[in-house]
Amino acid sequence: MAHHQRNQLLDGIAIPEKRYQTNLSGMPFMKRNSTRFPFSAQRFWLAGTFALAALAFSGCGQKKSTSTAEPSTPLPEVQVTHVRQGAIQQTVQLNATAVFRRQHVLKSPVTGYVVKSFAEPGQMVQKGDPVFVIETKESRALGNSLDSLNRKLGLSGRMTIRASVSGYVAAISHQTGDFVPEGEPLATLNDRNSMVFILNVPVEWPTIIHNGMQLPVRLPDGRTLTGVVTETLPSVDQAAQTRQVIIRVQKAGVVPEGLIAKVSLAQSENENTQVLPKAAVLANETETNFWVMKLTEKETAVKVPVTTGIQTADSVEILTPTFRPSDEILTTGNYGVPDTLNVKVIR
Repeated sequence: MAHHQRNQLLDGIAIPEKRYQTNLSGMPFMKRNSTRFPFSAQRFWLAGTFALAALAFSGCGQKKSTSTAEPSTPLPEVQVTHVRQGAIQQTVQLNATAVFRRQHVLKSPVTGYVVKSFAEPGQMVQKGDPVFVIETKESRALGNSLDSLNRKLGLSGRMTIRASVSGYVAAISHQTGDFVPEGEPLATLNDRNSMVFILNVPVEWPTIIHNGMQLPVRLPDGRTLTGVVTETLPSVDQAAQTRQVIIRVQKAGVVPEGLIAKVSLAQSENENTQVLPKAAVLANETETNFWVMKLTEKETAVKVPVTTGIQTADSVEILTPTFRPSDEILTTGNYGVPDTLNVKVIR
């Protein structure tokens, strides 16, 4: 009875079926039915997997970019200056040639022979120094007999030619042993006191130079002499269209004839004007537009167009605009930069 009732109860309960199989060793094992997930759960699982992968990839990329980031570019170092208020002068350089305006020619007073020559070309002689000794032709023709007669009479058949001025021997026309007739030139002396510089000035500059004007005369050896304009010759070179101006210098020392010196003349001059160093003013290739780089803030420089006036070897006159004395203008690091530039000022 009890067994029958138990079978009835079991008949009403669904018991999952177990299937057993034997493995190679003969031991039974259970093969379970595989579990299947709904489609929505599969999508959720895939989405989560991709999200985790994306986070991991982004983290690795961020770490790599941080490790390979380049350091910031340093600011260009510049130096600055201020506008100077003062005078500026535009000059022009011309060549001046040293010449001796007076030359003295030593001549033989008698006909005879040169028996001694004391001077050489270029030698400096003082007034009264012996330059030549001339023996007359009569003294040489009579020989010893005339010498004994001259000794008795206190005469001599030789004459000494002395320098008439202090100066340089420019040329020697005869040497020892030469026969010279009376009045024959023996040598040419340049009067040292007549040394001047001749400056050729273009005729289109009539007011650039005047008598009494002091000018610096620079010699090739580095010496600078102070010259004074003494006169302007009343003639014009037809080919060059220049006038000859005489400049006399004091204490010139030894200056050979033909030496070329440099003389600076002022063409124009402005006083109480704005002046900047030439390195601070920039220009285009045709030099028609000019500008400067001015600091507007602590580390910012901007391009400011300017109008220039007189220009010298190291300075430029600024006509416009008007800068303040406190304005800072770049002198270095300003070439080939944009209109606005961040800089680092080196004080």
